[in-house]
Amino acid sequence: MAKWTIDSAHTETGFSVKHMGLSNVKGSFKTTSGTVTTDESGKITAVAVSIDVASIETRIKDRDAHLKSADFFDAEKYPEIKFESTKITSADGGDYTIEGNLTIKETKKPVTFEAEIGAPIDDPYGLKRNAASLNFAIDRRDYGLVWSQSLANGNLVVGNKIKISVDAEFTLNA
Repeated sequence: MAKWTIDSAHTETGFSVKHMGLSNVKGSFKTTSGTVTTDESGKITAVAVSIDVASIETRIKDRDAHLKSADFFDAEKYPEIKFESTKITSADGGDYTIEGNLTIKETKKPVTFEAEIGAPIDDPYGLKRNAASLNFAIDRRDYGLVWSQSLANGNLVVGNKIKISVDAEFTLNA
């Protein structure tokens, strides 16, 4: 068994949501931490992730402040978004199906996503590295993120479907 640490400096946790039913507004969380556990053959057996809510960035300072407020994430009261795997199934070629619990605010819900995992490499600094890419979507209302406004045409200022994408690098603990 081996433990790997997520390299926050080389990890991008992004999201997008429809704005007024028109375009996708994108943002990211700049600080993602956690661990990945592998078995003797190198297959992933567990994932635990923590995302710093206060690290949210959408390129608009006022929007970031609104997302950190009690209308959305309530970052002061709930500083982390967490994910813990419950079941991991590997397929050929580095593809995995990962099931687990996503916790936002007080709500923990099961999610399932496909992840593409690379092959480990030795970096120029003497560390062993690997990476993963994944995408999935949630309904923000399922996690108590319910603020929005309706427009005259019936569209919402903030859509309910949140698309999440993660590109993570992790290093083997020595």
